[in-house]
Amino acid sequence: MKLSREFLIGVVVVVAIALLYLGINYLKGVNLFAKQQKFYAIYDNVAGLVPSNAVVLNGFKVGIVSEMRMHPSGDGRLVVEILLDNDDLTIPADTRLEIYDADLFGGKAIKLQLGDSSVMAVHKDTLSGSVDPGLTDIIKKELEPLKQKTSELFLGLDSVLTNLNAVFKSSSTKGIPDMFRSLQGTLENLENSSASLDNLLATNNQRITDILANVESISSNLKGNNASLTRAVTNFSSLSDTLARLQLASTMLKVDKAIGEFSTTMEKINQGTGTLGQLISNDSLHHELVSASHSLDLLLDDMRVHPKRYVQVSLIGRRDSERFSKSQLEQMRDEINELLKEREKEKAP
Repeated sequence: MKLSREFLIGVVVVVAIALLYLGINYLKGVNLFAKQQKFYAIYDNVAGLVPSNAVVLNGFKVGIVSEMRMHPSGDGRLVVEILLDNDDLTIPADTRLEIYDADLFGGKAIKLQLGDSSVMAVHKDTLSGSVDPGLTDIIKKELEPLKQKTSELFLGLDSVLTNLNAVFKSSSTKGIPDMFRSLQGTLENLENSSASLDNLLATNNQRITDILANVESISSNLKGNNASLTRAVTNFSSLSDTLARLQLASTMLKVDKAIGEFSTTMEKINQGTGTLGQLISNDSLHHELVSASHSLDLLLDDMRVHPKRYVQVSLIGRRDSERFSKSQLEQMRDEINELLKEREKEKAP
């Protein structure tokens, strides 16, 4: 049978379309002649995943993303379909399809996170899906608090600058430049003092070294004689304690005895016993002394006026006269005082 030209053209077109379809799917990684497994996962956000992205297990490509579409419920979720080239690969039912960054340029892929369930997933099952935060998302999360803190810092800095501007414009802060000049002068004086101190230390470096050496020598001697000093201090402390105990006991006995005797004496004096008690409690002696003194004054005055009544013998080398000299009167007064003292002693018990 002779084929028409139109039929041949149609066959060629169909074969070309089939080859084109097979080539496109081959370029996508879909092998239509191999037995494949198909699974689904539902995502709220696919993070830039597109069809023909790789599906990886333990770093090895085992399939591709074959299709992506909106969920029939119309709630905005996305259904992702994957094709696995190996039909012998067993997938547990709790396996998770995780979208992650396949490279640093934002390319995405799906990683099979195999579960440990004893139940295996079958062809066209729906598995759980998740999205691994990429490097960009991590950087955004890390930079967000820093951005917020930076904004707060700039707001605080702006407030500080505003307050400083208001302070420096105030009339009460006109003396601040003078204060800073004074502070600068103070710092210069401190710098000069520090330089003078450095020069002094440099000039007397040897003296300071000698002083420190002497101090170290004294310290070494004290350390070497530490045991002797300890014994000496211990002995002195023991001797001091012994002397203190002996002297304190004897002193207290003497003080007690003296206080007792003094109390007895004061009691006798208050009772009028003895000479001192009589003198304190009896005023007759006072009256007698006053009377004797008055009589002595009268006697001396009478002897001065009428000396011949009492003395009839003239002194050697002197003639009789009407009056005594002052020295003679003083001598006579002393003799009378002696007589009065002897009389008082005789009256005393």
